[in-house]
Amino acid sequence: MDLLIWPDWPLALGALFPVAIALVLTALIGEAGGRFDLPRVSGYALAGLVLGPLALGWFDTNDLAGNRLVIDFTIALVLFELGIRLDLRWLAANRWVVATSAGEMALTFALTFGALWAAGTGTGIALAVAAIAVGTSPVILMHVTNELRASGQTTDRLLALCALNVAVSVILLKLLVGALHGVHSGWQLALLHPLYLLLGSALAGAVIAAAYLGLRRLVDPATEQGLVAMIALLLAAIALLSALRLPTALAPLFAGALVKWRDRRPHLWPQQFGSFGGVLVIVAFMLAGAAVTAGELLAGAGVGLLAILARAAGKLGGAIAFGPPSGLDLRKSLALGVGLMPLSMLALLQAEDVRLLYPEFGSRLLPIVIAMTVVLGLLGPIATRRALIRVRETRRGEMS
Repeated sequence: MDLLIWPDWPLALGALFPVAIALVLTALIGEAGGRFDLPRVSGYALAGLVLGPLALGWFDTNDLAGNRLVIDFTIALVLFELGIRLDLRWLAANRWVVATSAGEMALTFALTFGALWAAGTGTGIALAVAAIAVGTSPVILMHVTNELRASGQTTDRLLALCALNVAVSVILLKLLVGALHGVHSGWQLALLHPLYLLLGSALAGAVIAAAYLGLRRLVDPATEQGLVAMIALLLAAIALLSALRLPTALAPLFAGALVKWRDRRPHLWPQQFGSFGGVLVIVAFMLAGAAVTAGELLAGAGVGLLAILARAAGKLGGAIAFGPPSGLDLRKSLALGVGLMPLSMLALLQAEDVRLLYPEFGSRLLPIVIAMTVVLGLLGPIATRRALIRVRETRRGEMS
């Protein structure tokens, strides 16, 4: 009689064991980077690439799709925190900061589009890559600034510009998708769909902000009950946004900014949120590597490197041109441009969402974005870290 009381041989460890080993490896690689004075998030990105189909193949695109909620939730949590740090009144009183943001985004978009169009990628692909290139990775920037405990003129502008970059990048790409709708389904859909996405995201952001403020009256965010309430709120928000087919990036950012608008007092991010978010970042980078295959990376490498150079010229050129009038000296303006270099998970998800809607177009777009995010996900955090240390806005400024 087989009583199922003895272990099978070979041992049936199930799906959790390799995930646990992968998490340990990702954390250790990140820690090894920290020991060599490199951003830990660069180590996480490297681990994701090693564990994904590019090297070991422990994760593939099926794992990425199956765990998309983890990445969406991580980005939503980071964007909500970033929004809470964005003081819209401060931006209104410092219009040169807004001009700096508009200038670097416009220059980035124009140079990236021009370079790719001249390279023969076609107008649609050049526009899509340029829209994505406008963005900056909020996960990387928040992680690096928190790791360095950075604060100061450059850091404040860097986070503000990152928030604006994310919003404008998502909106630009949605407008492009609207144009694709127009080609395939008529101008009515091309006009109504982007309008629905923008108004829907703004309304959803207002609902999230109101719910957060209401929950904060009932539970202290610094308690474990507050952590559970916050997690539940964002999970419910992502579920609602997904059901309504709204972008999951805009509404949390809008919500955080509205919370800050309603209450100008400094909002200290509770310690347990930071610890929980740190674990999520490790998991998300581990899973994001599943999107990178050798074939797509090689296919997009040439155009991707061209886009990286054009994007860098736009970010640096805009920051240097508009930084001094906004109150930054040339050294800090240069650091601001360098600090905006990271590009990572959100860009990958933007390209993947386009591919799901328009497979043929997306299959040409995704390899280029993969090449960009591989390089800027690894090297971008290093650039941001060095820039902040260089302008002495960290607790480790004496290293510069």
